[in-house]
Amino acid sequence: SYFVGGNEKYPNDGGFALKGWRKCEVDNAAIYINGNTGTTVGNVILTDKDGNVTVVDKTWTFLKDADGKMRIMAHHSSLPYLPDSPSQITEAEVLAAQEGWGEALVNIATTFDNKGLPAAKTLAGEIIDAAYGYQFGPVLFKPTLANGEQTFRTTREGALAYFVGDDASYPSDTGFALKGWREVEIENSAVRIEGNTAQTMGWVIMTDKSGNVTKVDKTWTFVKDTEGVVRIVSHHSSLPYAPAPASA
Repeated sequence: SYFVGGNEKYPNDGGFALKGWRKCEVDNAAIYINGNTGTTVGNVILTDKDGNVTVVDKTWTFLKDADGKMRIMAHHSSLPYLPDSPSQITEAEVLAAQEGWGEALVNIATTFDNKGLPAAKTLAGEIIDAAYGYQFGPVLFKPTLANGEQTFRTTREGALAYFVGDDASYPSDTGFALKGWREVEIENSAVRIEGNTAQTMGWVIMTDKSGNVTKVDKTWTFVKDTEGVVRIVSHHSSLPYAPAPASA
């Protein structure tokens, strides 16, 4: 019944042997032989007709009977154990990382207003190191107000220049984080979580010290690293699309 189904006494059996298998490989970890019995433990790797691969943990005990035939006397099969990842990211952590990003933007702006550019630049560097994943490789950062050959800021240098300017290599950057921001609100359209990775999409609404409001479309990808730190590895920001007015 397990292998082919069709038995009403076992209504859950769909027929394991009927799943289109085309290849079977046995990879033993060990074989133990005692007289006319042998026990094996290892993996069985099954490939179906679509190329999908299934790996199972397998233990067999074989008995050689009086007629010299090998027969299976014990057969244990299970899917490999998958422990909970210590880096599993939660929605609460994602929301906290977003809130932290907004608070950091305000902190850079107020530091600039109160203490000047050098202090703001130092703070911005510390925030980038803490919040982004540049130490692991390129970050897919497309800022709101970047264009031309410097649209994409995949390096820490480029990100720092965007936030606080003061870099001759990025002459168009005046410092997005220095624009007097006092409040940041985040409205997610959706949050998608997969393992240690989360993606968010929605709006970020920023208010400056004069009460002016700027709203941007924002997509982030966050990764929880092996130390349990949530970092931004992708950040796309753009002004909302404004269609041309219909002609009269």
